[in-house]
Amino acid sequence: MGGTSAGLAIAPALRVLTWPLLALTLIMLGRGWYLNLSHGERWRSIWNRRAGLVLMGSTVLAVVLWGLRLAGLLGPRPF
Repeated sequence: MGGTSAGLAIAPALRVLTWPLLALTLIMLGRGWYLNLSHGERWRSIWNRRAGLVLMGSTVLAVVLWGLRLAGLLGPRPF
């Protein structure tokens, strides 16, 4: 975060927000997968297929970023 006082003040806030942001990510991705699986079979349009691809990409990106975060490669380890 840098050696400035603003950077030092943000670092503890990011550690505190790690778990609520992880929970929010899981809730939003879970809701997206639920809606895709529950409403996807009735009407398969091009938009529905594109939305499924975006959802898959978002899930992969979230897993990679959270994995790096929890491994300590994107900032200090949260635990």
